[in-house]
Parts: sequence; structure tokens; C-alpha cells
Amino acid sequence: MDRIMQAGAAGTQARREELRIARGNCRLVRRASGGVLGVHEGRVLMTVEGDPQDYWLEPGEALPFAPGERVWVGGWDEAVRCELCTSPALLGERCARVLLGWLARWAARAPKRFAHVRMRALRG
Repeated sequence: MDRIMQAGAAGTQARREELRIARGNCRLVRRASGGVLGVHEGRVLMTVEGDPQDYWLEPGEALPFAPGERVWVGGWDEAVRCELCTSPALLGERCARVLLGWLARWAARAPKRFAHVRMRALRG
């Protein structure tokens, strides 16, 4: 139970996303930058991949999770409302890595594309 903390400790610069999960349902949460999942309404059951312990969270409590860690969130007998907070700095890094990867793949294919167009123009 040492992972549980008070909600609102994620910081003011965090990107926030509200999750509403219907009674009896479960939702998978996975963020490349990790984050903190806080509870607003209902009693929440959280299962973290690789952690042998399940966590029951009451309103006002939160559970941090590591980058890439998969977390299943659900209510037991009621609908729940949670808030997912992720760091904008890490989100910016992730976006930059994705953009650079896309540019590298495009640049690797570009000479082939342009060479094919030039050969077609020369052939007439």
C-alpha cells in the first residue's frame, strides 16, 4: 500500500484527463510517459501489470504508475470517476521522438521516390 498517495500531488503542470467507468466495467490505461491516477467518485480497484498486489482507492487517493506500465481500472458495485494526470514535459519528449522517427523513415524512402519520378520523366 506504500504506492498510494493523496490526490492532487501530481503537480500543476500536469495534463489532466477525466475517466468515467461504468459499473461492472474495466478500462486499460497505459501512457508512454507514466502518470498518476486519482479517484474523484466511487471506490476504485486498480491492478498494475507486474505488481502482485491489487489496490483499492477511495475518493481523494491516487496511485502513480511508471512509463509504459499497464494499469486496469474499474469499480466494483458502482460507476467511478477518476482523473489521469500525465507530465507535459514527457509528452513533449514522446511527440518529438515520434516526429523524428517519422522524418527518418520518410527521408530513407525519399531518394527512391524521387529517383523513380526522374527515370519516368527521362523515358518520356
